[in-house]
Amino acid sequence: MFDPLQHIIAELSPYLHHYGLFILALAVAVEGFGIPAPGQSFLIVSGILATNGDMSLPGVLATGALAAFSGNCIGYFIGLKFGKVLLIKGWVKPETEQKLHTFIGKYGIATLLISRFVEGLKQTLCIGCGIAELPLSTFLLGNALATLVWVLIFGLGPAILIQEMGPLLAFYHSHHMQLWGIGTALIAIGIMAFWLRQKGRG
Repeated sequence: MFDPLQHIIAELSPYLHHYGLFILALAVAVEGFGIPAPGQSFLIVSGILATNGDMSLPGVLATGALAAFSGNCIGYFIGLKFGKVLLIKGWVKPETEQKLHTFIGKYGIATLLISRFVEGLKQTLCIGCGIAELPLSTFLLGNALATLVWVLIFGLGPAILIQEMGPLLAFYHSHHMQLWGIGTALIAIGIMAFWLRQKGRG
């Protein structure tokens, strides 16, 4: 198995053996409202431990999904309720708020999907959605889709592909910026194509 993955497993396994699903839920949830934590790493290791019978795979997946969804919702409501305070304090500039309104309002669901896999955005975008006053129904749908995809990839994926996780993670960590750049470009092209088609029909 790939050495960095072995290191992550060795480092996080004792916490999971001692605290169980609680530490997984905590690490995943706090990322949703702006606090950096190794939630994704805990989810990966939990999925691997589940294949050895040390944890329950359904429990891992349900806990990861509920924690991610709930943490993101907390972040959204923080942005929604305290966005004005952030503006008054100068922590968010008016031009930044305007960009958030424009960008998130236009690409809300796609932005939520992408941000779930990008460090920095993963911790802050849901707060930005609240500041931008993204409609709650749109946010909940995007949050649910992003959470589902994320848990399937990083929770169920390791359990299914444990033998291949070393090379896959090595490739992902070596090329993650390029991979997400390509993914973002493809999504942007798809959105632009859809917009042009709708405009042509209009």
